Amino acid sequence: MSSQVESLQVLARAREVVASCTGFRDTAISPTAVDRVVRAELARGRSPSELMAELQRPNGPLARALLDAVLVGETYFFRHPEQFRFLAAEAVPSALRRGSLHVRGWSAGCASGEETYSIAACLLNTVTPGVTVEVLGTDLHEGRLEYARRGTYGNWSRREAGPLLYPLYQEIADSRVSVNDSVRAVTRFAQGNLLEPLAGVYGQFDVIFCRNVLTYFSPEAVQTALGHLARALVPGGHILLGTVEVDHPPEGLVRVGPPELQAFRRPLPNSAPPPRPTPPPEVARVPVRPAPPPEPVRPPVSAVSLHTDALQRIEGGDEKGAALTLEQLLERFRDYLPGMLELALLRERAGSREAAFALMHAVRDSAAKLPPDQIIEGPEPLPARFYRASADAFLTLGSIE
Repeated sequence: MSSQVESLQVLARAREVVASCTGFRDTAISPTAVDRVVRAELARGRSPSELMAELQRPNGPLARALLDAVLVGETYFFRHPEQFRFLAAEAVPSALRRGSLHVRGWSAGCASGEETYSIAACLLNTVTPGVTVEVLGTDLHEGRLEYARRGTYGNWSRREAGPLLYPLYQEIADSRVSVNDSVRAVTRFAQGNLLEPLAGVYGQFDVIFCRNVLTYFSPEAVQTALGHLARALVPGGHILLGTVEVDHPPEGLVRVGPPELQAFRRPLPNSAPPPRPTPPPEVARVPVRPAPPPEPVRPPVSAVSLHTDALQRIEGGDEKGAALTLEQLLERFRDYLPGMLELALLRERAGSREAAFALMHAVRDSAAKLPPDQIIEGPEPLPARFYRASADAFLTLGSIE
């Protein structure tokens, strides 16, 4: 077997290892990053057979080097400030109404820790006196966790898009900042994989942030991770996700706030069955000639019904059939925003990024022409601003990558 063929086999196996460890879909794994790691090992004189043998150990040094190369770490303080405002105005008061004396937060996929510290600062400044705070940050990348534990950051972690909503850090030398001791004291970091349940020792949480993480996952990995996240919420707790990561409430959760906020709550268990309605008083019955049964009406095929059919195909694993259905839908209903968004996400998952970006540009342009609060009919009625925000987030993320 030629060395070139062996090298290609190593590259293919390396991508498989990354996908199995991270849950990333194939198109989210940078071939350049994988190639760079493998080529560096070969340049050191290691043979393809050696690398193949080491890749049988997903926790080995080579696998860790691959993860370090492909994991995305884009974050900064108070990113998406509207979600921190929701945390302060809705999630914390909800926890206090439940009688919580110890409010706990989890930043799942925390990268270098800015989000974790932002949650801690928000909680510290919004709980009532006597209530304690604890925040956990987890990530698969141990190197970034070590950086997070140091609590020292540069200008890249402070952006105009993330205003300083609560006291969080103090200035030190060379345009750097150090996280306040009070915030550090309630924050800890640990390695964790969203494809696995969080260790029971960490308990459950009143609020979970998992943003701009599931964007990279395969559909199966998304469902696995969402299940673990939902089970880590206390009843009545809230989870906040990224803008384009889910298009409907995860199983067992309900949406709260506007759709573009991507906030969901685990319902409280019903304490008692609803009371039975009081029967109306008896009245004299007047014989009425029954009306003839209505003629059956067969509703015409609508954009929403076609979209629903496509969603059922996606759930059944038939993404090609779903894409074909959405294409036919858009031929008949060219301005149907929910279908455009759905097809763009399918195209992106299939690796057709150029087609996905073209559709997302169309979504953004069409939504921008509508009043932000205009409700767009779909499987889930959503305002035009949801589609504008979703397209903006998708296109911005793509430009970063």
